[in-house]
Amino acid sequence: MAFVAMLQLLAAGTVANLDSSELTSGINLARNIRELTLQSAYSELTAYDGASYDPPHDSRGVVLTEFSGWRQAIDVQAVDPTKLTTDFVDPNPSAVRITVTVSHNDQKVCDLSWYSFNATP
Repeated sequence: MAFVAMLQLLAAGTVANLDSSELTSGINLARNIRELTLQSAYSELTAYDGASYDPPHDSRGVVLTEFSGWRQAIDVQAVDPTKLTTDFVDPNPSAVRITVTVSHNDQKVCDLSWYSFNATP
């Protein structure tokens, strides 16, 4: 009985390690897109809306072929710069929220969002 309990404990620990490894990979893949967008001019950010990379890209835009089955989906939404939780339609927004959703084998792993502002006076 103790042997079976020990095997169950080891199996649970292995599953937890796999889950945390997948989450860590997902967060790093989302951060890659954040780094990629930081290199872009503000006026270029809306072009990322609806982009989806499978296999995913690194922070330089290079395809990561070893991450087969992973996907980075990007959503760029104009927001009110005085109330960031308010979305609105604006062809030339002064603030946007960028959200990256990372999935593995069609299962969502994580979301990462950040804001970018047009610094042009």
